[in-house]
Amino acid sequence: MREALIVLVIAFAVVFVGMGILTAAMFTLRGISRRFARPPAPAAVAEVEEPELLAVIAAAAYTAIGRSVRIHRVHVHRERATEGWARAGRMDIMVSHRMEPKR
Repeated sequence: MREALIVLVIAFAVVFVGMGILTAAMFTLRGISRRFARPPAPAAVAEVEEPELLAVIAAAAYTAIGRSVRIHRVHVHRERATEGWARAGRMDIMVSHRMEPKR
């Protein structure tokens, strides 16, 4: 019984030391990759050609928040059709966190 307990403790110690070494290696590699990574190229900002679209977005934001908003940038996401379920899940989460407008 005592020998089994010693083997168990040694086995757990070996596993946790191995996990610690792997974790340290991952953090080291991440730090190295960040050091040598190129800075991201500035994203090209496309001008919105439809001022009506900006007005609708601003009105929707005003209705949702209840106060004036300023639109700094509009980014249109183009998703593949296969990502419909993921989009539906995100919408469910967003709707569940909806805030009532302040009066």
